[in-house]
Amino acid sequence: MENLFDFHFHLLFKHLITVTKNGGKFKLSENVKTTGLAQFLNDIFGGPFDSQSSPLQVSQSSLRLGVIALLSVEHAFANRVLHVFGADLSGVLPLDKEVFNRTRNGETTYYQEFKKQIAFHLTTAAELNKPPYQIEYLNRTTWATLSPDEVTAKLTAGDKRYFSFSIEGGHNLSDVPIRKTIPSRFPELKLKELQDRSDVDFISINLCHLSHIPEQPLGGFAQGLNKTSQLAFASEDFMPKTGLGLTELGKKVIKQALTHPTKPLLIDVKHMSVYTRLHYYRYREQLAIIDPEVERLPIMTSHTGFTFYTLDDYLQNKRFQSTTGSEGGQPISKVAPENRRIGRTNDLINKGLFGNPWTINLFDEEIVEIMLSNGMMGISLDQRILGASNPAVDSRRDRFFEEEYMARPEWEKMFRDGKLPGATESLFGGIAPSKQERHSMLLCLHLVHAVRVGYSALNWIENTSPWDHLCVGSDFDGLINPINGFDDVLQLSKLRGQLLKYLPQADKFLPFNPDQKALRYKNDGSVDAAFLNDVIDKFLFKNGLRFTVRFLHNWQPVPVEVPF
Repeated sequence: MENLFDFHFHLLFKHLITVTKNGGKFKLSENVKTTGLAQFLNDIFGGPFDSQSSPLQVSQSSLRLGVIALLSVEHAFANRVLHVFGADLSGVLPLDKEVFNRTRNGETTYYQEFKKQIAFHLTTAAELNKPPYQIEYLNRTTWATLSPDEVTAKLTAGDKRYFSFSIEGGHNLSDVPIRKTIPSRFPELKLKELQDRSDVDFISINLCHLSHIPEQPLGGFAQGLNKTSQLAFASEDFMPKTGLGLTELGKKVIKQALTHPTKPLLIDVKHMSVYTRLHYYRYREQLAIIDPEVERLPIMTSHTGFTFYTLDDYLQNKRFQSTTGSEGGQPISKVAPENRRIGRTNDLINKGLFGNPWTINLFDEEIVEIMLSNGMMGISLDQRILGASNPAVDSRRDRFFEEEYMARPEWEKMFRDGKLPGATESLFGGIAPSKQERHSMLLCLHLVHAVRVGYSALNWIENTSPWDHLCVGSDFDGLINPINGFDDVLQLSKLRGQLLKYLPQADKFLPFNPDQKALRYKNDGSVDAAFLNDVIDKFLFKNGLRFTVRFLHNWQPVPVEVPF
């Protein structure tokens, strides 16, 4: 089996938040599995509750390198679980009620719960380091004496699997009781505590996650849960309503993350609102003036999709409709972006393919920004992020996509007035997939789009290309709806075949930047097979390997093409 890299997945999260029928914890050798009515509901919601990347599944897969996301359960997820048509069905799920009750009732802090996650991973590390798992957690301090070539050789030799950790959400730094109106004043000091620890190391942190954290606002977040998802988890905190860009508290966390002398963390821009992301790019530039070491730290997003719009076109030509009003006496704003067809299939009912134009996904200018920083974009395998909306009639869409909530100050500045952070001007025929493989085509269209944008906007030196900045970021076991045919980590071995089949088709049919191709072609018009296989190698493993080597060398420059 070929080696694979995953920029964002969860290894033990479901083991931590679920219990067996008898009320005990699932063993590491077991997959979390729903039964009976819970299994029926799990199937309806697209399979989010069963294991997708458990230790057992990983041990049987091709996954060799990756990043494990750690996070504590947010109040919004614990608030109201699986209330369908007024009936509380949460009891049928194998959820650990103690975990959810502690969070719902404010009997703990996010920081306490996060440290429990760390402890669980570390206390099980010895068991996971043995067969059949052979999992080792990466820590820069134990690899510092090895050269890049030696690191690469060790990461690719034998049967070991090497995983880094990330912090998914700045809420994990809050050390005050959840939802008790007590403000968290020094999250940057909690981050420093984590960075100073010798027993654990982190590659990145998301400033925001999926909900409003009133006790610790760090910056605006983007709505990520659609209407279907909110049937499973319901809370007003999933809807952005207030705030504009980075807060002063958020800037302190960013500065601490990027300027730690021995263990800097990257900022993962996933889950930030679009205004907050733009604010971050500019704040990072300011920090780099004060501390030039910041300049070498790349921008990254671990599990994303694309809007298939430039931000300039989206705002200036109003590729959306918006509404304002109030809910519970609070002003609210909603934006419904235009649906944009990006491809097609040969299915008579679901012929059209559309992206997800919600602003949680990246605009073209941001793709360029990340590539310029020598950063990385993990492409999510969540069908909702890639654009699938309705399994039955997904290609029969109205002009506008589902509305997303937008914080009122952000809506006023960007979507009403067209202003950006610190500025008033704008930023910078063939084989069609079957119904079963339509999501594979969506994935390929995302890759082709990013590469075309990169080629069109930037000059590339020899032996570099936009293909160097893309990888898998599945979000498995993150309560997602995986794309068709890839229900869990075991199925990732099929990716190469799907990419070989559909990348050329995506490059042929994607209607944006049509004069700039993502692949290379021979004189007779056929695809250069060697180039195609090379870029697939990069996407599936080599880019992740190189990024991991850079991490273990504390982001010092390493050769563009590491030995493989």
